[in-house]
Amino acid sequence: MKYCKKCILPDSRPGVELNADGVCSACIGAEEKRQTIDWQGRKRTLVEIFNAHEAVNGQYDCIVPVSGGKDSTWQAYTLKNTFGLKPLALTYKCKYRTPLGQKNLDNLINIGVDHIDFTVSPDVERKFMLKSLQRNGSVSLVEHMAMWAITLKMAVRLGIKLVVWGENPGLEYGGNEKERGNPFLNHDWIRKYGVTNGTFAADWADDDLTMDELYTFTLPTEQELSDARIKSIFLGWYLKWDPLEVAEFSRTIGFQWADKPVFGYYPYADLDCDFIVIHHFFKWYKFGITRLWDNLAIEIRNNRLSREEAISYIKNNPEPIPALQIKNLCEFLGITEQSFWQIAEAHRNLNIWRQEKDGKWHLPALVGEFGFWPDTYPQDSK
Repeated sequence: MKYCKKCILPDSRPGVELNADGVCSACIGAEEKRQTIDWQGRKRTLVEIFNAHEAVNGQYDCIVPVSGGKDSTWQAYTLKNTFGLKPLALTYKCKYRTPLGQKNLDNLINIGVDHIDFTVSPDVERKFMLKSLQRNGSVSLVEHMAMWAITLKMAVRLGIKLVVWGENPGLEYGGNEKERGNPFLNHDWIRKYGVTNGTFAADWADDDLTMDELYTFTLPTEQELSDARIKSIFLGWYLKWDPLEVAEFSRTIGFQWADKPVFGYYPYADLDCDFIVIHHFFKWYKFGITRLWDNLAIEIRNNRLSREEAISYIKNNPEPIPALQIKNLCEFLGITEQSFWQIAEAHRNLNIWRQEKDGKWHLPALVGEFGFWPDTYPQDSK
């Protein structure tokens, strides 16, 4: 487990690769954004794509998947008001949408876009989510798999040729050079960056969870997408994306921040659904980081924090157990909280964790790199 010398992310995080100088691919991508990318040229290309996909007779120009968060608020507004498109907004409705998440989604719709709120059968969602939690330590796999499939299926069925996603994780969070330069979403991209643990719906089918039940989570085939001439692009590949700038802009058009961060560093992120917090919580077991590491790394890359300031923040601001979110998840899945912690422990990455004689778990690499151990971090008290 080695840490980037510019930010604070370790190579245990999926997608993060360190070069010979110990700098991670995400930091290299951030430098490319500042130094080598022709943003005006990319914007012109984006306009050409929009012009080529302009609908006729009042039909939708594109589909934009939204959650109601800061990014999707910016996406919907930008498509409609900056570029004059008529987007159809589409949301996968998570089981525990927060009141603030609903307010922000309502605000997004009031920008003036048509919107579909897609609800999955709770019985199927529950069964699938418990299976993915047990097998992969992930509750968000189900949500992401549904989001990819529902959006692309709707594009095929409605004959909408363009799908506009948000930021490109390959550029923002650690893809290699080829992946940072890819503006398109396809099956290979979903397998690597789609938060599905490299699986598709068919990989989850068994006697307990049938392909009929998994239909909602099943992507159109690549041939079907090709025949329908569907193009999927990332808005953040053509327009420079910075989470703080996006959040501040979205706030000017009605997006509401939380009073304090829900989990991590940002008071404007992860506001929509309780279960996304559990997704980030499991990173501690699997990768030796929390949401705080991700957020602070972005702040370092945008020159708003130094590496030393970020390390000091981690040392002095341990993240609490997301007790309410865990309670809600257990109630939905029909399991006890004791079972939840047993599942969490089963996903501890023994390649990076060491158990001391007192029974507590430590990350030797973290102590060696940062010179301290956050003893008050919640997962170590369980």
